[in-house]
Amino acid sequence: MSDHGFNIKQKTAFSLAFLPGWLIQVVFVVWVFTYYFSAVGLSVYYISLAYIIWAAWNAINDPLLGYISDRTSTRWGRRKPYIVLGLVPILVIMVIVWIVPFQESIFIFLYLLLILFAFDTFFTMIAVPLDCLFPELYTSEEDRAQVNIYRQIFSVLGIIGGFLIPSIFIGEISVREGYLISGVIITIIVAITFLISLKWGIMEREEFKLDSQQEFGFFQGLKYTFKNRAFVLYTIMLVAFEYIQLLQATIMPQFSKFVLNEESTLASGILLVLNQIVAIASMIIWSKVGIKQGSKKGYFIALCVLFISFIPLLFISDFNSAILVIVISGIGFGGLLYFTTLLIADIIDEDELKTGIRREGSFFGPTNFFMRITGIFSILTISLVFSSTGWEEYTPNPGVDVVFGLRLLMAVFPMIAAGILGICIIFYPLSKNRVSEIKNQMAELHQKKRDRVKKNSS
Repeated sequence: MSDHGFNIKQKTAFSLAFLPGWLIQVVFVVWVFTYYFSAVGLSVYYISLAYIIWAAWNAINDPLLGYISDRTSTRWGRRKPYIVLGLVPILVIMVIVWIVPFQESIFIFLYLLLILFAFDTFFTMIAVPLDCLFPELYTSEEDRAQVNIYRQIFSVLGIIGGFLIPSIFIGEISVREGYLISGVIITIIVAITFLISLKWGIMEREEFKLDSQQEFGFFQGLKYTFKNRAFVLYTIMLVAFEYIQLLQATIMPQFSKFVLNEESTLASGILLVLNQIVAIASMIIWSKVGIKQGSKKGYFIALCVLFISFIPLLFISDFNSAILVIVISGIGFGGLLYFTTLLIADIIDEDELKTGIRREGSFFGPTNFFMRITGIFSILTISLVFSSTGWEEYTPNPGVDVVFGLRLLMAVFPMIAAGILGICIIFYPLSKNRVSEIKNQMAELHQKKRDRVKKNSS
């Protein structure tokens, strides 16, 4: 039992929610683009336009929902009601995204745009409150380290499922039927796992009950959040890291087919799954690195490992070589995944000391927006490279040399993003010693909050 009464059952059930959360995200990131480009035949220009327009809604939806959840006060808490409300619409969207009832490109484009808007609205109702609950529920270093490993394991299992399940049922990427079958199966998995987590894992702490009573307005809160130097650097790092993940994951089916000469989508699924399995295994090592070196130094070491893995992608051309590269990449990805969660939790803790309230939503709202907007960057990068190589529309036997373009997308652009990551982590201000100071001061603040809640209830 932890210091705050959270046992293994509760921690496991809470962490389980990140499996369906990541399962949904990966399916939308990797397979929606592939489906509409390769199977439906929609031009990459239309797809890019849909994602750009979608970004405008992202700019409002994510930060606003985060702010609203910070100020929500119900008998069920600040976060849980939104997760419940968003679940059923998401289950419906996970099926109808693969059913395109139109033939004309303009109507297919509008249908995709509508799906993207609906998906982001209801997924945000799940993702932002769920992210907020991790640092809010688990404030001790021991609880966070333990739950972070559980959370990352389930997240990676969701990522693996998002890669593997569709690749098993789809077969040839230009055939529609397999996408719908995998969509139905994924929807069932999402429903079951979320219900388990809602029943036994997703809860809220009593001492933060009064934190919904805050003076920050929406824009005032955003302004104060972005005056936080650590958060600004973290946001840039998050965007660069997400960009690398999304770009490589989205392009992997094409890279596998045209660079590695593997016809079946199962090959790309195997590579992506292997990457995530290695990432899971490496987290045990990274947790020890974090305890000894702190999150800042641990993050930098993991980044160096990841950068090294990009270099061979410039010249490998067979599946066996790709496996070795993917293993190295997985170790680096595992470290960045592990430390990213701890960095934002430390930032929110420091903010609580300054403001006196927990404002997770005011941080996770903007970060979730930037995570979504990163999808636009990756799609635009792909569109730019594909257009430059004369591959604007999918054909299984292109008359242009697409190999060079695919190598740029898998290696060169990720290298540039990794360079940005390196600069930011060097200037990131929350060292191991500073984080220890924050933890000590938080213990006193939380005791005062518990006393205030008890006094208010009596």
